[in-house]
Amino acid sequence: MRPSQEIVERDGSDAALQTMALRRRFLIIVIAAGLLWGGVMQIPASLGWAPLGPAQTRNNLMFVAVSIAALLIVWRRPRSFLPVAVAYFACAFLYASAAQFLVVEDELRMLLFFPLVGAIFLIVGSAAAWIAILAAIGVFATASAQGSIRVSPLATSTFVLALGVTGLFFQAFSQQATRALTMIARQNRALDAAAKKDHLTHLLNLRAFREAMQAHVDGLRPDAGFSVAFVDVDHFKSINDRYGHAIGDAVLVALAGTLKAAVRARGEVARIGGEEFAVLLPGADLAEAAPAAERMRAAVAAMQVAAGGATLSVTVSIGLAASRSSFDTIDALLQAADAAMYEAKRGGRNRVALAGAG
Repeated sequence: MRPSQEIVERDGSDAALQTMALRRRFLIIVIAAGLLWGGVMQIPASLGWAPLGPAQTRNNLMFVAVSIAALLIVWRRPRSFLPVAVAYFACAFLYASAAQFLVVEDELRMLLFFPLVGAIFLIVGSAAAWIAILAAIGVFATASAQGSIRVSPLATSTFVLALGVTGLFFQAFSQQATRALTMIARQNRALDAAAKKDHLTHLLNLRAFREAMQAHVDGLRPDAGFSVAFVDVDHFKSINDRYGHAIGDAVLVALAGTLKAAVRARGEVARIGGEEFAVLLPGADLAEAAPAAERMRAAVAAMQVAAGGATLSVTVSIGLAASRSSFDTIDALLQAADAAMYEAKRGGRNRVALAGAG
């Protein structure tokens, strides 16, 4: 899979997750509004102020009960919101359809289909919404043919046209909302990636390196482990003082490339400070990581960096610590590798020291 394709798929996945969360929240609002509608309608019906009739009153009570059940399920089981939404809107559509035949005193009852169709567009999807629009027109036509709805041909055409235009508006809105969420997801991913990268070497920074360590800790089997190497450039201050910071930066960039080439795909390399680097070696104890650290040290010693008209060579001191030693936290492991690196410095530099070797 191409990197660009992976990015598009990740952006689409993030946008889909955000869309699902928004749809669930909106469903909760819609169900709460439907529950309020049913309750408001039931009060005047019970007092005899609204002539709903016994059949529609029974439908109203059933709709209130369905709304309460749907609200509780969606609230307690967020992942079940889509099938709940389908069931809820099917009941709501039947409720609105029954009103077209049973509540003849309400001359504007066909307007119930408009908010219902809009909610279906935003929560269930455009296909279900267009089916609902066609079904609403069919119900309206049937009720008109039976005499339950008495409106002029002009009013009929207005209803059908307005419902269709409403569908087009919601279709365009849902498409634009999806595009906007995809763009936001892409921007958030870019910001997150930038926050985890060192701006000079494009390696992981300390924050991202700690996250990588934690991911290995969380995924470890009881018999698995990893090692961490602390890498520090020897006499780096003198390089900056003699050649300037531009050459110093060139040394760091070259060193980053050399370390990545040395570990290949078997490890994670990060710049965690000015001239300090860290390397995560998964699945390696001290005995297995020591040869890898030695290869890194030798590769750096053989590296040459252009410095004006001459070439510059550098060395590094490396400290190694393994997760299966007595270091039971990330911080303790990092401190042990750091202490081992200073042991390598005290031992003469350009060498590898193992934590706990003394």
